[in-house]
Amino acid sequence: INIKKIVYKINKNTYGISLNAIWKFPSQIIRKFNGKLFNYHAADLPSSRGAANITWKILQNNNKNISINIHNVEENFDTGNIVQTKKINLKNSELPKDILHHISKSEKNFLIDFINKILKNKKMNEKKQKGKNFYWPRLNSDKDGKINWDWKAKDIVLFIKAFSHPYNGSFAFIKKTKIKIFNAKEIKNKKFHPFQNGIIFRENKNKIFVANFSGYLEISKKDIKCKKKIKSFLGKRLI
Repeated sequence: INIKKIVYKINKNTYGISLNAIWKFPSQIIRKFNGKLFNYHAADLPSSRGAANITWKILQNNNKNISINIHNVEENFDTGNIVQTKKINLKNSELPKDILHHISKSEKNFLIDFINKILKNKKMNEKKQKGKNFYWPRLNSDKDGKINWDWKAKDIVLFIKAFSHPYNGSFAFIKKTKIKIFNAKEIKNKKFHPFQNGIIFRENKNKIFVANFSGYLEISKKDIKCKKKIKSFLGKRLI
């Protein structure tokens, strides 16, 4: 933020609202707003401070519900008092696009209600954040999304889902060819030796099946993207 371009526009009647800000506001700006600077945070507080909250939530296998919040802006990320909150039932959504869809259905009215409070000069009911405090950093699918095939199958599946659409997907390599994977299913009724982890032991027209010491993974070919055409996956090892 260019402080010089903004600070002179702020007076005692000015409110500021940021939407999922990815930077820290300078202390000079915060002081100038004098308690009237707010941030919309589309995740639980204080257990989901920071960024990439949907990905982190899926990785923790904790996607039954979520809250969206508006809070006072302080110098630290997502620590201010909450002035408005709403719980959202995610109906066991498994993929980021599903969670975002449920959130989007409530977002517009949630933000409009908050702006109407400001326009009607209603008093903000501030509440301190309570509960365990967790901060999660920003993620980049193209860097952080590499699959570790030595994890248990259930953890690999969660990882794949967590980086799925609308994100760029988790990825692996067949030799030097990069493979992006957007969904997978864990099958528990067969176990392999750890040396077999990542080997595609079965293939049909629509799916591939990947060995894992705790079971195996079933992956639809429609959930795989690769710039280089692979005629057959059978017997190849994902690394």
